[in-house]
Amino acid sequence: MAKIAILYEILGRSRGGIEAWIYHVTEELLRQGHEVTLFNIQEDTPSDAAPSNVRIVSLRGHFRVKILDFYSQVLNIKLQLKNQLEKFDKVWTRSFTMAWSASKILGSNKVVYINAAPYSFYGQVPFRIKMAKAKGIVDILKAISSELTLKIAYRIERQAIIQCKNVYLSNTRLNETLSFFKLKDKNIKYFVIPAGVNTYRFVPGHLKMKNNDILKIISVCRLAPDKNIQCVIKAVKILKDINIFVESTIVGEGAFENELRKLISDLSIEDRVHLVGRKENIEEWYKKNHVFVLPSLYEGFGSVYVEAMSCGLPCIAISNKSGKYSVAADEIIDDGINGYLLTENDPNELTQCLLKFCKNPKLLTDFGIEARRKTESIFNWGKSVEKLLIL
Repeated sequence: MAKIAILYEILGRSRGGIEAWIYHVTEELLRQGHEVTLFNIQEDTPSDAAPSNVRIVSLRGHFRVKILDFYSQVLNIKLQLKNQLEKFDKVWTRSFTMAWSASKILGSNKVVYINAAPYSFYGQVPFRIKMAKAKGIVDILKAISSELTLKIAYRIERQAIIQCKNVYLSNTRLNETLSFFKLKDKNIKYFVIPAGVNTYRFVPGHLKMKNNDILKIISVCRLAPDKNIQCVIKAVKILKDINIFVESTIVGEGAFENELRKLISDLSIEDRVHLVGRKENIEEWYKKNHVFVLPSLYEGFGSVYVEAMSCGLPCIAISNKSGKYSVAADEIIDDGINGYLLTENDPNELTQCLLKFCKNPKLLTDFGIEARRKTESIFNWGKSVEKLLIL
């Protein structure tokens, strides 16, 4: 039995992919008989943060100074973690600030850093563009502050990668991260270990499509522009215009909801596209549908694909082969076997894929069987955790 510490600022599997990863890895570790302690920085830990009976240690927040925020954060974390981490056999983190802090305490290559998308990647708007948009001294100061903050974040995260053993959920994320931080020629310890799925919880349902039935589509994601749900909505409209009735259910919440509702209204397809908000029992929603569609333009891994595949749903996503998109769908979905990979962000191409299922419902069954088979053989938490434990 191993004593394992997992570090991340905010817990709660309903919040997103990283938090869900922590929850499910913890669940699997407990199933294998290990002892897990979660460290976070939040005042109120949500009820879905971890399986029951898991010890959660909440660290204190820090005094925020805008430009120096990340420096003050890592020093604050390091101070609080000192004398706490040495008692653990394994220390894993999904946070670059915690990775930096923990590695400073334990030494090089003693911490496993499970990399998400680089924080500073999100701020890659060129400084000249930020300045061009500034409309006064306040905006100019904000632009300068933002640029300096991102440069500090870049420096800290780069050091965290150098000091830790690094795990990436996909080869796509590995290559992009090493390139972004200019570390391809460095002697960095890195491994690719995909996320898994609970194949006992996410199981196929009994919904079968017959000729002339309505094709039921489901998408599960945070409602944001990069998730590209607008492509799904436009495809539904195209199908409506040629008298093909499909029904799209979109599960999730986010700041882009109003824009999506407006698009649905403008296209007059309120009866065919349903935004249902966030749902706890997501496995039951997969079972109510025939096919999973998420044409994300940016996706570090895409756990929702493997969840849907475990439920026997074919998946449709955008391929990364063109180099235009930052997605790992090619490493999950086998085109023409358990789903389809779009070559472009094109509602018309998505429409053609959906039409194949409408015209030949047997494809749904055949693809669904292959989807489930792949999750059982490759994407399961047991295998992922076993690989993590030997690092």
